[in-house]
This record gives sequence, structure tokens and C-alpha cells, in this order.
Amino acid sequence: MKRLPPQRTLTRRQRPMQRPLVRRPALQAAAVAAVRPTSSASRPLSVFKTSALRLPLASLPDRLMLPVPDFPARHIGPQMRAGALEGTRQGADEIDLSLELMDVEALDTGRHRAMVVVDPKDRRQLKGFLYLSGIYSPSIERAEESERAEESLVRFYHQLTRRLVERRMLQGLADKMIASTQVHVKVRDAVRLDDPQILQVPFVLLTVNTPFDFTDSEAANLGAYLTGGGFLLADIVRFLLPNYSDAELDIPAARSLIRASFQAVGYQEWKDWQFHRLEITHPIYHCFYDINSLPRGMRDMHFIVGEYPPRTPDYLEGIMVGEQLVGVYSMRGYADFWAGIGRELVDWSLTNNVSNHSSLVSAEEPLVYNLGVNLVVYALTREGSLARQLIAVD
Repeated sequence: MKRLPPQRTLTRRQRPMQRPLVRRPALQAAAVAAVRPTSSASRPLSVFKTSALRLPLASLPDRLMLPVPDFPARHIGPQMRAGALEGTRQGADEIDLSLELMDVEALDTGRHRAMVVVDPKDRRQLKGFLYLSGIYSPSIERAEESERAEESLVRFYHQLTRRLVERRMLQGLADKMIASTQVHVKVRDAVRLDDPQILQVPFVLLTVNTPFDFTDSEAANLGAYLTGGGFLLADIVRFLLPNYSDAELDIPAARSLIRASFQAVGYQEWKDWQFHRLEITHPIYHCFYDINSLPRGMRDMHFIVGEYPPRTPDYLEGIMVGEQLVGVYSMRGYADFWAGIGRELVDWSLTNNVSNHSSLVSAEEPLVYNLGVNLVVYALTREGSLARQLIAVD
């Protein structure tokens, strides 16, 4: 008997069908070409300078020729779509306001002394962090100690050390900054004038009340600071007695230090830099508060009943490097107001029934604080400032 073959289970299989081949646009190596947008565009399409870099291009009919990077690109611009490109124009040093969604304080890692974000639509929308410092010099401190030994009353708080007085001044200014802005401000110890660490401090205060000497290294370090993005406020704070002479308005040693600092870095006065009178229209008077007249300083306060003519020049001098303002030179003694001396004098005046004096001090004090905020804000946000350089690096 013939044996039947064993039965096999039948399974149904599907055979995959190959899709028709579609010819893709060929890739070619070429430099990126700039494309002019239509007339309805609100800003021109950015041109990437890639003379040395060659990217693959995809050529599509009736479409823009756009670079197709074959590697992760971190700097892709506005979202692309058919038609014109629209976006908000930003300067090279401006910060994307998406940073507003971040906690700027969290960026304070200890590396830098300042980081500030400014809303270009509202100059008063300012947030970030800042560490203020004064500067000190052993030779300046010796000069003050000598005056104190002779019991010469040359400044308010003459019983305190120089560094302690300046720290009190900066703390008053920091408190005003915190109250007026979203910048978190703290005061650190003074930085020695010949210490390279000063090159990290975006704003420094130097008060002067007596003639002093300085070293070549101090001058050279200050010169590097002023030409490297720093900002200096030099304020003459020496008392003016009723019988003062015009020669007492200024202390030439302060100007000599600034002149020597520029000379040390090869800058010539009048050619590369100069002291220049700051008109009230200068941006430093309007970068945060609008200051339409210069307030009197503590050196203008006196006890004559009746008219109160100012004693000091009714202007501030800018330290100009080319067109850049890198510092302010004051002979008005503004920093004494920030130390709270004005409030103490008001109390003294009311106690001793010197009402005219107290009203003048009370009127000037808030204006001097506003001016101080403007000085700091300008130092942080001006073109080429240390704060903006740090942001550009990061």
C-alpha cells in the first residue's frame, strides 16, 4: 500500500511590495548665499559669514535656498516659513529677554561680580545681581591717618576708618538700588588699588579728602581697569569751611592718579582721553531716573540763613576715552549722602532749630540717591562695560 506524504500546515505569507523610487534633490557643497527677503519683511535675513565653512544645500523649486546643517546648530534664528521673516532686532550685546523666565540670581555662581538683564522697551525693567566694592591704597590710608593724628576735621565720620566709611556709603547706595530695581546688590570688601582683582569689579568708588601719593603699579592697574570696561566714581569729600578758597575745591592728587593711570597704558590726554564736562543732556542723567538739574552735594551744605549759593562747580566731569564715558569726577561730596549723613544732619538741624539747613538737606538727599542709581545703572549697561563683556563671554 502506497504511503501518503505527511500533511503540512499551510500558512499565508504577505510579500512586501517595494515603493517606487523617488529622486531626491541632489546635495551639493557650496557657500551659503544671502537671500533678499520680500518688501514686506520687517527685518533683513541674517547673512552668515561662512567663507571657510561649506554646508550642504537642498535645492527645492520655488523655495528659498536655506542652509541644511549636517551637525547640531545652536544659533538657528527665527522660525522659518513661507514668505517674509519677522523678528525683533537685537544688538550684538543685547540679551534675549527669554532670560526673564530664568532666575537671574541662580546665575550668580561666584564667578562674576555682576550680571544684569535690561528690557529694551522699558529702561526701568532691570534685574540681575551686583557686588559693589570700594578701592583702597596703603598710601591713601597713611595720608588720612596723618590728618586724623593732627585732629584735622576733613570729612564726616572722621572717627571711622576710610574703608568702613566707604562701605557705609556703598551700602546706602545698594539699599537704594534694591528698592528701585530688581537688581540684588551686595557690598563686598574694598579691593586694593594694585590688585588685578579690580578688573572684575564693574563699578568702584574712590573718595578723596586729603592729598596722597600713589605707586606706579597702582596707576598701571587703574589704567588697565579704565580701558578694560571698568567704571570709576572719584568723589572729593573734604570739608569746605566758611573761609575756604577756590584752591580747596579740588584735590589735585586725584587727577594726577587718573592721568598717570592712562599714561601707564600708553594713552595720551586730549588725544586718547580727557576730562570733559557732562551736560545735563548726557545719557547718564537719564538712563534710569530723569535728572534735569544737578543736585547739590554735601560740600554745598552750610549754615548760612537765607540764600544758599552752591560752593562747588555746578557740573560733573566725565572721564572720556574717545567717545566712551568710563568714569565720573565729582567735587560735590555726593557719597556722604549715601552714608546717611544727610539724615543725621537733618536731626541735628531740627534739634538746634536750624530749619533752613534741614529743609535744604531734605530736598537734596533723594535727588542724590537717584543720581547714584543712574551712575551704577550706566556703569553696568553702557557699551563695553565689564558686565556686558561677561554676558558676551558666557
